[in-house]
Amino acid sequence: MDKAEKVRTFFRNNPSTLVLLSGGVDSAVLALLASEGATGMIKAITFRTPLVKGDEIEMAKAVAEMLDIDLHIEDIDVTSDPKVSANPGDRCYFCRKILHREAARYARTAGLAGIADGVQTEDLDEYRPGIAAAAEDGILHPLAEAGLTKSEIREMARTAGLPNSERPAAPCLATRFPPGVKISRNWIERIAKGEEFLVGKGIGNSRIRFFPPGLASIEIEGHEMPRLLEMREEVFEALKGIGFPVVSLDLEGLKRGKMERFLEVE
Repeated sequence: MDKAEKVRTFFRNNPSTLVLLSGGVDSAVLALLASEGATGMIKAITFRTPLVKGDEIEMAKAVAEMLDIDLHIEDIDVTSDPKVSANPGDRCYFCRKILHREAARYARTAGLAGIADGVQTEDLDEYRPGIAAAAEDGILHPLAEAGLTKSEIREMARTAGLPNSERPAAPCLATRFPPGVKISRNWIERIAKGEEFLVGKGIGNSRIRFFPPGLASIEIEGHEMPRLLEMREEVFEALKGIGFPVVSLDLEGLKRGKMERFLEVE
């Protein structure tokens, strides 16, 4: 049995499983395989929080519509919890506990017996406090259990024509803050506006990291740097207008999990 069929079989045997659907490609492929494996309507839930960009919600809607999935969107302000807003190194653990609790509540009202997310094999090798929360809360990882990797998932998305098949990873906006720096709605909104500006200038895969009291550190892929430098004055003025008095370009470029390095500083 191939990996994809293992996931289909899981949903065939567990049709009353709620899918945690984000705007990302991993959970989209999970939803795809669920729709192919289970009989009847698949139910999914997406969380709209201050830490998730609006286009992620729209992408989740597009995936659900394409796959004919019953999608429930739950509004929740995770930043109102001081364990999340304080931004400790294990912030994801506390955030996930909140989301899992809400997912479990919805699953009960919908008569569903289990919950599955889009964690894949490579996620298990990274620093992911949220996975510890999932283990405690009984959240299932069908993609990881089947041994699916990111590249395999992306190829499945392309083959199926999913609308986010080429969409770069979009971690939540809390990842723009170094551990220990308080997450505030004010700076979240400024970061989102800044990244939206960069998208409008044709630089779609970017991060604006915030360092207090007001530094925006731009991370983009290396090949994009010459183009950004050509319009550096425009970029600076735009970000200054948004509320960042100081703007810098990270010479290392875009790297996943960069803020976690601060956890290793003694």
